[in-house]
Amino acid sequence: MLKLTINYSQDVDTVYRFVTDPEQIKKRCEASGERNVRIQVDESGGTKIITSTREIDSDLPAFAKKLFSATNTIVERREWRDAGEKKTCKSHIDVVGTPGEIDSNVTISPNGSGCTYDVEFEATAKVPLIRKKLEAFVEKTTMAGMRDEHDYNQRTLNDAG
Repeated sequence: MLKLTINYSQDVDTVYRFVTDPEQIKKRCEASGERNVRIQVDESGGTKIITSTREIDSDLPAFAKKLFSATNTIVERREWRDAGEKKTCKSHIDVVGTPGEIDSNVTISPNGSGCTYDVEFEATAKVPLIRKKLEAFVEKTTMAGMRDEHDYNQRTLNDAG
């Protein structure tokens, strides 16, 4: 699993409210060029389930261009829970119509007056012969996308004061 750690100057609850706010999720997706963004939020048994569906464009490597479309629909399901002082999330991303998916675990935990947002994730591609190359490509682009997401989040939270 790959890991990304982001430090926020805001506390756990502020970051959690921001990253689970459907309007903020939609704004962030659209700011990164994603289209036809739809967000659904459900709450059940102490779990906040956020499902986002959106279209994305990918700059595919040569080995993948004949097998995959450069435009794909992504369905992401995040299941958030309270865990004492922390917030935890299990996330699953399905790239519709492809043999690729991404699973991750997120923890937002206190860190001084701010918080730490830790993500561990793994991409899976069920494609013979090029599986490892495809997974490495997906993990690299996912890491870049997560960094962009959190850069956006930090700018927006800092601008809000």
